[in-house]
Amino acid sequence: MGTFPAHHLKGLLEEDCWALFKQRAFSMGKEENVDFVMIGNDIVKKCGGVPLATKALRSLMHFKHTKTEWLFVRNIEIWDLPKDKESTILPDLRLSYNHLPSHLRQFFTYCSIFPKGYRIKKEQLIHLWMANGSIPSKGNLELKDIGNEIFNELL
Repeated sequence: MGTFPAHHLKGLLEEDCWALFKQRAFSMGKEENVDFVMIGNDIVKKCGGVPLATKALRSLMHFKHTKTEWLFVRNIEIWDLPKDKESTILPDLRLSYNHLPSHLRQFFTYCSIFPKGYRIKKEQLIHLWMANGSIPSKGNLELKDIGNEIFNELL
């Protein structure tokens, strides 16, 4: 509220960002070969020490299995966009959203109806998706079960 001077946090050290990144990017038996490590280090540098950006990108890279996919993320032009006051979304977070499967984007975007800091309850969110008619039917599965799958994919 302005009664005390703001304390501006510095970004994480590069080695800490790397440790955070590789936890998920190289999990489940994915090998840390030299090419992926070099590309991953370049990606981590672009995160600028921001833990949220690093976590978002490590989750994205977890699902990328080829060197070409990793190079695409490292070299995409979104990193070169100017960061001005009007563009408050970090390019790496925007990149993570852009790589979200299209069928999940509407469900992720729906969450924007909640105010910042609101604790979204899983059951409530699934019921809202159902009430909106957003959840597509899949064979004999109940809409609630499909909503649960969607929620877990987003998580």
